[in-house]
Formats: sequence, structure tokens, C-alpha cells
Amino acid sequence: MHRRRLLTTGCAALGTAVAGCLGNFGPTDGPAEPDPEERVRIVESELVREEEGTDEETVAVEGVAQIIGDEEIRYVEVRAEFYDAEDELLDTTVERIEDVTERRRWEFRIEYPHYGDDAALVRGYSVDVATSL
Repeated sequence: MHRRRLLTTGCAALGTAVAGCLGNFGPTDGPAEPDPEERVRIVESELVREEEGTDEETVAVEGVAQIIGDEEIRYVEVRAEFYDAEDELLDTTVERIEDVTERRRWEFRIEYPHYGDDAALVRGYSVDVATSL
């Protein structure tokens, strides 16, 4: 499996504004070097809150993943790590993207597994993509 991590804490909308946020397994001090083995890239992501300030508050990472290149991909999973204000890891959730042979781009939503006061602690996140041919 190939893994690539995208640190998105503070990067609400990615698009072309990813300089300084990409890196192999962690943040970098400058633009990321292209990874010749990259097969899937996160092209958009954001932290989404619902029912904020209530006992039902939830947090999720929503985004779009896209195939890079022409190789046929059989398996894609997206892992989100959720962090508090001190950049301490709170929890990790992994979601498999279905029907990867049918499309070249997918929307995903990865929910933080806790709600209420626990969800209110989430201040940042990172996204990691794993693929296999």
C-alpha cells in the first residue's frame, strides 16, 4: 500500500492554496516535492461542524479525492486524524471509498466518532490516503 499524508490544520480550502501544507507523513516548511508513486490525491477538504455548542455537536472532515495518472486503482481508504487546540491527537477514523473502478473523483465524509463536548475539542485534522492496484 502507498500512503501520503496531507496536514490540513489551518487549511480550510485547499485547491491551489496547498503550498506549505503538503508533505510525506507530516508538515513541511515549504512546497512539497512531487511523489512519483502518488496514485490518489486529496484535492479538497474541510472541517465541518453541526449542532455546534449543543450536546449533539458533531465534527467531520468532508472532501474530494481524485485519481492521479492512468493506473487502475482497486482500493482507496482515507484516514482522518482529529487534533485539539494543542495539536494533541484525539482520535483517528478510517473510511473506505467504494466503487473506485467507476469514477476518477469521489466525495468523502469522515465523522469524528464522538459528539457533544468531545466534538467541541476538535480544532484541526489531517488526512492520509492509502491505495492499492
